[in-house]
Formats: sequence, C-alpha cells, structure tokens
Amino acid sequence: MRRSDRRRTLGLTVDRGGDLVMHAPLATSDDELAAWAGTKLLWVHRKLALKEESTPKAPAPEYVTGETFSYLGRRYRLVLVDEQQAALDFDGARFLLRRDARPADAHFRQWYITVGKEWLARRIDLLRPRTGPAPTRVLVRDLGYRWGSCGRDGALYINWRVLQLPVRLVDYVLVHELCHLVEPSHNREFRRSLERALPDWQDRKAELDRSSADVFWCAPAMRQ
Repeated sequence: MRRSDRRRTLGLTVDRGGDLVMHAPLATSDDELAAWAGTKLLWVHRKLALKEESTPKAPAPEYVTGETFSYLGRRYRLVLVDEQQAALDFDGARFLLRRDARPADAHFRQWYITVGKEWLARRIDLLRPRTGPAPTRVLVRDLGYRWGSCGRDGALYINWRVLQLPVRLVDYVLVHELCHLVEPSHNREFRRSLERALPDWQDRKAELDRSSADVFWCAPAMRQ
C-alpha cells in the first residue's frame, strides 16, 4: 500500500517482482480500499499470469569445471577441487568449488550476499550525493525477481543477484532505490530525480531488462 497526499485516485500496479501495489490518497478508508480492490481481481490475475509468462527461465547450473558465473558483469570460470576449507571460494580469477558441495545454489547465493554487503555499501556512499539522504541500512536479500526495494524506515533492500550485473547496471538499481528515499512513487518528480542523478537512466533500464535472462535466478529463495 502506498498513500500520498498528492494522489487523487485509486490505482493498482504489478511491479517487476510480481508484487501487487495499491496507490491511494491519504484520506481513503480501509473499507473503501478493500471494496475497490475486490472489483479488480480479474485484472490482477491476468497481470500476474502475464508476469509469470515473461519471467526469465535461465537453465539451472550444472556445477562442472569450465562452467562460468558472473560477478559485476565479468564471467569467471568454475573449477572443481577435491579439498579446500570453504565450500566455495573466489581467488579473483576463478570460482573454486569443493566437489562434495554440489549442488551449490545456496553456496553461490551466500557468497554473493556476503561479498555484496561491503561492496554495495561502498557504492551507495559514492552515488548518494547525487540523490539526497543516506539510507538507514543496506541489506542484501533474496528478493525474488525484484532488483531492489526501499523500506518505510529508510532501509534499502538489494537483491543478491545484482552482483552479477555490470557495474553501470548495478548503479542504476542503486540510484533508483536511493531516489525512492525521497519520492516513494514512480511519478514525475521521481523520474526527474533519476534524470538528475543518471541522465542516461532509460538506456540503463532497457539494458537491465535485456540482461535479466542472463542472470543466475534458479537458487531457491532464502529469507535473511
């Protein structure tokens, strides 16, 4: 639910993650919202069905030597090893996976989360002067098919999968969420904020949409 004192009508959207978002004026009662939403159920089901059809269906990794995985837009070769302390390691040139740790969905997901916490925090510090206030926290999570989310308390939630994208696309995701700290809706002022921070944001957004099918999506969701 997103309420705004500038909004005059009720609205429904299905965001990139498949979440249903209701937009309403501040004065709208809960009973009125519930009654109005009930009239839109057919539309909601149709939109969710279309969203499911458009979801990227990347093949599941096989976790064999020679397979490659992305980190900040570069592909790194996977090498299976018989012995090492960590199930998964990264030496700057290769991912090293202990042979008995397969399948390794959870290990890769946790590696991106661990590495991403520090890297994303530094990147946000670099980008934030373009957008405004700093987030209260930066949390790396499994967000399904959403790249990021902005919490009411000023926290930014970033999908661990963004660590696979080129830095210019990660920057777009981060700036998008930083702009939401000031303007929660995707309105004209929000777009102006994006334009000021990233003049080529529309090109980056289009490139991000095209890149979705190349991202490692198959790891099951894990709530942190």
